[in-house]
Amino acid sequence: MIRRLSTLLALCSILSSPLLAQETPNRIYTALYNIRYSDIPQWTEDYHEHSVPVLEAMVSEGILNNFNVRMHHTGGEYTIRQGFIAGPDTNYETVWSTYLSRLAEADPVAFERGNRMILAHADEIWNLDVLNIPDGADTRYMYSAMFRVNFADLEAWNQAWADDVFPGLDQAMTDGLLQGYVVQGHNTGGQYNWKIVYLYDDWDSLDDIEARIFSSVPLDRPIWSMFTAHRDEVWQTLPPPS
Repeated sequence: MIRRLSTLLALCSILSSPLLAQETPNRIYTALYNIRYSDIPQWTEDYHEHSVPVLEAMVSEGILNNFNVRMHHTGGEYTIRQGFIAGPDTNYETVWSTYLSRLAEADPVAFERGNRMILAHADEIWNLDVLNIPDGADTRYMYSAMFRVNFADLEAWNQAWADDVFPGLDQAMTDGLLQGYVVQGHNTGGQYNWKIVYLYDDWDSLDDIEARIFSSVPLDRPIWSMFTAHRDEVWQTLPPPS
């Protein structure tokens, strides 16, 4: 099942959950944490034991549509990426207040321990604009390419990706190299205003995916001169506690 929409009509956990149809656009709130690698096993254990039940309850109550978490592999200063997905009118202050108060009530000791593990953090909110993820896709790795594009050029930029890049990505999916991709339009929280996420199941696939893109859209094409800043990150699925 594929969704490619100018205004999103679908919801995705950006993990391995099925794509769910929905009639309103959605946004993803991304919380980035810098946690020492030595603390990640304890953070992971606390997340699965305490956070997941709270978040699942919030989904069942309609406060959230979905949630996900990733561990940082390479590309930046943060080591944990936590995502909350909800509708366009969601008050994320309310979401966070509900989430944190329930965590503190469930286990005050674990709540304080988790807070102390976070040495730095950043928050971003992105609109989910394009989804192309089949049901049951194995999205063990997530490559995120972020761009800063002049707002006057965004329409042409989006069209260039649709015309020049997406066909190659679709073929990479057909060939089993790529599991899916997502385009996010920036809403608030950082210097980048456009992001594409490639989802794949094998670490070594990324070089082949990039080779496909740049062989079909060489560096002398106008699309590569349309952005003023760029950043890449690679995230992996957070392993379950051992």
